[in-house]
Amino acid sequence: MTSIEWTKVISAAMLPVVLISACSLMSLAFYNRLAAIVARLRAFQRECLNEIDALKKNPDDPHIASRARALIKMQTAQTDGVLRRARLLRSTLICLLTGIALLVLSSIGLGISTATNTLVAPATFLFFCGAFFVLAAVAFALAEISSALGPIEMESDFVREMTNATLPENDRR
Repeated sequence: MTSIEWTKVISAAMLPVVLISACSLMSLAFYNRLAAIVARLRAFQRECLNEIDALKKNPDDPHIASRARALIKMQTAQTDGVLRRARLLRSTLICLLTGIALLVLSSIGLGISTATNTLVAPATFLFFCGAFFVLAAVAFALAEISSALGPIEMESDFVREMTNATLPENDRR
């Protein structure tokens, strides 16, 4: 092969590589986001277990029992919302990683096709499939980000209600 032919091979194989780099950066960000959400889920579970312990230790105290039941109910609802977000992030990552794999195969196929003219159609198909998976990942990410504030809004409402029930009216915001 001449140097001009190698230039074509490298050029043809580079288009998917640009998308692979972008997908890799997004994957890193979503892995970090998923790790933070998993840590928050574990914190919810610990908080819930602490409230269950408080209920068991003070079964006759109506104030503690009422507060603990309310916290357990809120934490259960928050856990459901955050778990939904974690599942969306998992789907995002699965789509991104599948997209990366398809784009890598496309890049290899495009590189080989410049020398042999045999893999153009499969490589092109793999490229579009990879792009579709990247698009699906973006859709899952949008769904996750649209529900991101739900659990914290729920917690803020709960704390506001507890504060309003506890503080005199002139001390409330």
